[in-house]
Amino acid sequence: MPTKAFAMPDSTLERNVAFQMASIIYQLDQDLRDTTLRELNLTYAHFRVLQYLYQKDGQKIGHLAKAIVVRQPVLSRVISQMEQRRLVKRRTDPADSRLMRVHLTINGKAQYEKAWPSAHAMIERTLSNFSPQERKTLQRLLAKMASGISKAPHDA
Repeated sequence: MPTKAFAMPDSTLERNVAFQMASIIYQLDQDLRDTTLRELNLTYAHFRVLQYLYQKDGQKIGHLAKAIVVRQPVLSRVISQMEQRRLVKRRTDPADSRLMRVHLTINGKAQYEKAWPSAHAMIERTLSNFSPQERKTLQRLLAKMASGISKAPHDA
Protein backbone atom coordinates (compact mmCIF):
# COMPACT_ATOMS: atom_id res chain seq x y z
CA MET A 1 0.00 0.00 0.00
CA PRO A 2 1.61 3.30 -1.07
CA THR A 3 2.10 5.85 1.64
CA LYS A 4 1.11 9.47 1.24
CA ALA A 5 3.87 12.02 1.36
CA PHE A 6 3.74 13.77 4.69
CA ALA A 7 3.82 17.54 4.29
CA MET A 8 5.76 19.09 7.13
CA PRO A 9 5.02 22.78 7.64
CA ASP A 10 8.06 25.08 7.63
CA SER A 11 10.41 22.12 7.37
CA THR A 12 12.86 23.70 4.96
CA LEU A 13 16.12 24.76 6.57
CA GLU A 14 15.59 28.33 5.40
CA ARG A 15 12.29 28.53 7.31
CA ASN A 16 13.25 26.44 10.32
CA VAL A 17 13.98 29.13 12.91
CA ALA A 18 15.28 26.65 15.49
CA PHE A 19 17.79 25.22 13.01
CA GLN A 20 19.00 28.69 12.02
CA MET A 21 19.35 29.83 15.64
CA ALA A 22 21.20 26.65 16.62
CA SER A 23 23.57 27.06 13.66
CA ILE A 24 24.39 30.64 14.67
CA ILE A 25 24.93 29.73 18.32
CA TYR A 26 27.00 26.67 17.41
CA GLN A 27 29.27 28.75 15.16
CA LEU A 28 29.77 31.43 17.84
CA ASP A 29 30.41 28.71 20.43
CA GLN A 30 32.99 27.00 18.21
CA ASP A 31 34.73 30.28 17.36
CA LEU A 32 34.97 31.21 21.03
CA ARG A 33 36.18 27.72 22.02
CA ASP A 34 38.79 27.63 19.28
CA THR A 35 40.30 30.94 20.33
CA THR A 36 39.87 32.61 23.69
CA LEU A 37 38.52 29.72 25.73
CA ARG A 38 41.29 27.42 24.57
CA GLU A 39 43.89 30.05 25.52
CA LEU A 40 42.30 30.41 28.98
CA ASN A 41 41.81 26.63 29.37
CA LEU A 42 38.05 27.06 29.84
CA THR A 43 35.20 25.00 28.45
CA TYR A 44 32.09 26.65 27.09
CA ALA A 45 30.19 25.43 30.17
CA HIS A 46 32.80 27.11 32.39
CA PHE A 47 32.38 30.32 30.43
CA ARG A 48 28.58 30.24 30.75
CA VAL A 49 28.80 29.69 34.52
CA LEU A 50 31.31 32.54 34.88
CA GLN A 51 29.17 34.78 32.69
CA TYR A 52 26.02 34.18 34.72
CA LEU A 53 27.69 34.47 38.12
CA TYR A 54 29.46 37.65 37.03
CA GLN A 55 26.02 39.24 36.70
CA LYS A 56 24.14 37.29 39.39
CA ASP A 57 26.57 35.86 41.93
CA GLY A 58 25.58 33.45 44.66
CA GLN A 59 23.10 31.27 42.78
CA LYS A 60 21.67 27.92 43.83
CA ILE A 61 22.88 25.14 41.53
CA GLY A 62 19.35 24.32 40.35
CA HIS A 63 18.69 27.92 39.37
CA LEU A 64 22.07 28.21 37.68
CA ALA A 65 21.48 24.97 35.74
CA LYS A 66 18.16 26.24 34.47
CA ALA A 67 19.58 29.66 33.58
CA ILE A 68 22.44 28.30 31.48
CA VAL A 69 20.44 25.33 30.15
CA VAL A 70 22.51 22.48 31.56
CA ARG A 71 21.18 19.48 33.46
CA GLN A 72 21.82 19.76 37.19
CA PRO A 73 23.98 16.58 37.52
CA VAL A 74 26.18 17.80 34.65
CA LEU A 75 26.45 21.26 36.19
CA SER A 76 27.41 19.76 39.57
CA ARG A 77 30.41 18.08 37.89
CA VAL A 78 31.29 21.33 36.08
CA ILE A 79 31.11 23.24 39.37
CA SER A 80 33.39 20.65 41.01
CA GLN A 81 35.94 21.13 38.20
CA MET A 82 35.65 24.89 38.55
CA GLU A 83 36.16 24.68 42.32
CA GLN A 84 39.34 22.67 41.80
CA ARG A 85 40.56 25.43 39.50
CA ARG A 86 39.52 28.09 42.03
CA LEU A 87 37.06 29.75 39.64
CA VAL A 88 34.03 29.33 41.92
CA LYS A 89 33.30 28.44 45.53
CA ARG A 90 30.27 26.65 46.97
CA ARG A 91 28.92 28.11 50.19
CA THR A 92 26.02 27.19 52.42
CA ASP A 93 23.01 29.46 52.04
CA PRO A 94 22.91 31.68 55.15
CA ALA A 95 19.09 31.49 55.25
CA ASP A 96 18.88 27.69 54.79
CA SER A 97 21.89 25.50 55.62
CA ARG A 98 20.48 22.69 53.46
CA LEU A 99 21.07 24.76 50.31
CA MET A 100 24.34 25.49 48.56
CA ARG A 101 25.07 28.61 46.58
CA VAL A 102 27.79 29.07 43.97
CA HIS A 103 29.95 32.18 44.15
CA LEU A 104 32.53 33.59 41.76
CA THR A 105 36.06 33.80 43.15
CA ILE A 106 38.49 36.60 42.38
CA ASN A 107 40.24 34.22 39.97
CA GLY A 108 36.93 33.32 38.31
CA LYS A 109 36.07 36.99 37.88
CA ALA A 110 39.49 37.66 36.34
CA GLN A 111 39.13 34.74 33.89
CA TYR A 112 35.71 35.96 32.81
CA GLU A 113 37.03 39.48 32.32
CA LYS A 114 39.74 38.05 30.05
CA ALA A 115 37.23 35.98 28.03
CA TRP A 116 34.39 38.50 27.67
CA PRO A 117 36.01 41.00 25.26
CA SER A 118 36.48 38.29 22.61
CA ALA A 119 32.97 36.95 23.14
CA HIS A 120 31.56 40.48 22.92
CA ALA A 121 33.54 41.20 19.73
CA MET A 122 32.10 38.05 18.13
CA ILE A 123 28.57 39.12 19.03
CA GLU A 124 29.21 42.61 17.66
CA ARG A 125 30.54 41.18 14.37
CA THR A 126 27.49 38.93 14.13
CA LEU A 127 25.14 41.88 14.64
CA SER A 128 27.12 44.37 12.54
CA ASN A 129 24.47 44.36 9.78
CA PHE A 130 21.75 45.35 12.26
CA SER A 131 20.66 48.89 12.97
CA PRO A 132 20.24 49.92 16.63
CA GLN A 133 16.46 49.58 16.19
CA GLU A 134 16.82 46.10 14.66
CA ARG A 135 18.97 45.04 17.62
CA LYS A 136 16.27 46.21 20.05
CA THR A 137 13.64 44.39 18.01
CA LEU A 138 15.73 41.21 17.99
CA GLN A 139 16.17 41.37 21.78
CA ARG A 140 12.43 41.91 22.22
CA LEU A 141 11.57 39.02 19.89
CA LEU A 142 14.06 36.66 21.57
CA ALA A 143 12.57 37.50 24.98
CA LYS A 144 9.11 36.84 23.58
CA MET A 145 10.30 33.55 22.09
CA ALA A 146 11.86 32.52 25.42
CA SER A 147 8.61 33.22 27.24
CA GLY A 148 6.88 30.85 24.81
CA ILE A 149 9.33 28.09 25.73
CA SER A 150 8.42 28.47 29.40
CA LYS A 151 4.80 27.78 28.45
CA ALA A 152 5.69 24.52 26.70
CA PRO A 153 3.66 21.40 27.59
CA HIS A 154 6.64 19.69 29.29
CA ASP A 155 6.45 22.32 32.05
CA ALA A 156 2.82 21.51 32.82
